Amino acid sequence: MRSKTDGRMDGPRTTESEKFTQVSAQRKAIKGVVLSSSIFFMMFILISNQSDSRKSVDCFQIIEGNASEISFAAERGNDNFATDNDIRKRAQNCTIFSGKYHFPASQEERDFPIAFSLLVHKDAVQIETLLRAIYRPHNVYCIHVDKRSTSALLDAVKSIANCLRNVFIATKLEDVIYEGYSRLQADINCMTDLLSYTEVNWKYLINLPAQEFPLKTNNEIVKILKIFNGTSSIESTYDGRFEYRVNESYIVNPKTLKVESTGRRKDPPPHNIIVGKGSAYGAFSRKFVNFAVNDIRARDILKWTEDTFSPDETFWATLAINKQLGTPGIKYTASGVPDRRLWISTSVTWNPEPCRGKYVRDICVFGVGDLHSLVLKKELFANKFYYDYQPYALICMEKWIQHKSLNSLTSDLDLKYYRDLINS
Repeated sequence: MRSKTDGRMDGPRTTESEKFTQVSAQRKAIKGVVLSSSIFFMMFILISNQSDSRKSVDCFQIIEGNASEISFAAERGNDNFATDNDIRKRAQNCTIFSGKYHFPASQEERDFPIAFSLLVHKDAVQIETLLRAIYRPHNVYCIHVDKRSTSALLDAVKSIANCLRNVFIATKLEDVIYEGYSRLQADINCMTDLLSYTEVNWKYLINLPAQEFPLKTNNEIVKILKIFNGTSSIESTYDGRFEYRVNESYIVNPKTLKVESTGRRKDPPPHNIIVGKGSAYGAFSRKFVNFAVNDIRARDILKWTEDTFSPDETFWATLAINKQLGTPGIKYTASGVPDRRLWISTSVTWNPEPCRGKYVRDICVFGVGDLHSLVLKKELFANKFYYDYQPYALICMEKWIQHKSLNSLTSDLDLKYYRDLINS
């Protein structure tokens, strides 16, 4: 029982498992009005082997937006985070370790496998949390481990991959520099490996950092991508404010490992293209990935980006925005530009949008107070979470997505929204 002194009620309490399975419907917003929380008694089962301290936080109430519970959870830390070496040791017994990765999959899911490219550089515990949430045995997963990562992290990821037959480490690893070309090359390496992976005929590829977490189950993602029917979800616009990123030549300063301008003017891009601006992350159709990796013009553009600033935010966007390239899987508006509404891959909260966590480089690191609105988002994933910052934000998101996955809950998925995106 909880004491009245901290604002919570005494007396018999319904367990999370009981509350979260009473109604299998998520809150829905209709014409801006959220339905009464009385229909939102759904979600979650208790994750096995949790500590007593975790059980004292009510994730149901956090998702509901209970201010008292959010405040309580935001102040709770966790001193029991697994180290990289702990994760490695756990994966030594593959029978026990892989048992955490068993989720039901419909025939529809098995007929629509997805490839995932994960770019990681630290924190095996968060990598494993993400992988556990998105893993299905019929999908395929390439993990790019930064060359500068510790040997403990690499060993942990190798141990995880050893236990899961459809998870592998990229054949070529890059020394990834933030805002440098190596960040994009790491994605290209995994894409190349995944195109060569013959055991799974995947339909789409989704690239992720370890700090993202799904807002939709695999079942829901499949239903959405089937509606997209080969159309990629890519952010692509033209923004003159970012011309400085591609008009000058940039190099990595070997002392600071930061990307710096040389002051030298760059030659214009090849094939008479304009340079687009967008996100480094997306949901790419297989045809788009094959084009990006193998088309001669795409390879020329990729080569040209090597000395630009943050090419991971321009390469996909550039392939999409130049209609004359004939890039497959791009839906254009009547004015001939990529339809921005179709970028539903990642939900990002930028400063000064409301953030109940904290801002890092102007991006919200979500806290427990953000979950109430996050679960209503239309995007597939949310960026970003830190496992050691307000840890119950990630813990409760994992409970929520696990419950929906284990119970194949899709009744709250508004498929009409996605159909309207494609058909309008």
